[in-house]
Amino acid sequence: MAGKHFAVFLQAMVQRFFKLDKNYILKEAQQSVRQELLQQMVAFVKEEYLRQSNPLGLIDDTVRTIQQAEEPSTRQLHDFYHILAGIYRYRHGSNQLELLFDGASHFEKYQQEWCSIFTEWYRQFCQKPGFIKAVLEVSVFYPKDRKGQLAEARMRAFLSQQFNDLRIHKRYGILQSKTA
Repeated sequence: MAGKHFAVFLQAMVQRFFKLDKNYILKEAQQSVRQELLQQMVAFVKEEYLRQSNPLGLIDDTVRTIQQAEEPSTRQLHDFYHILAGIYRYRHGSNQLELLFDGASHFEKYQQEWCSIFTEWYRQFCQKPGFIKAVLEVSVFYPKDRKGQLAEARMRAFLSQQFNDLRIHKRYGILQSKTA
């Protein structure tokens, strides 16, 4: 029952990222590639961890666990994904459709642009060891019998640091930070 309430809360949070979030085609395009992009991100994070933290390729329990995690869970990363998608729509999402002359639909165009920027962002984020640790914690090392609230909070804190010009509120959504 608590999981159902959290899902309703998360959906309400996603719906009110910011008051003028009206680009429904972009939202749908982002949602359609969520699982694929999160799996790509986790795979890249695993590779980056091994490259940065284990350049000699020594095998210990941690490395073995990371290498053997073929289908890590991305469920705990959905909130992170929705916040990033909302930030993208806040910064780049206009609800004014442009004329496309290449034969692609707006859905396809938005999907391609979002995949490109999401990939660029997580590659930049991987330069921070805290991001790699948090992603591995919620995807590879996440115990099935506990809630990932601490790791999810770490992911939200990371986003707040990365996008310090924005404030992310559970109740009010994404707002521009007031600068002094």
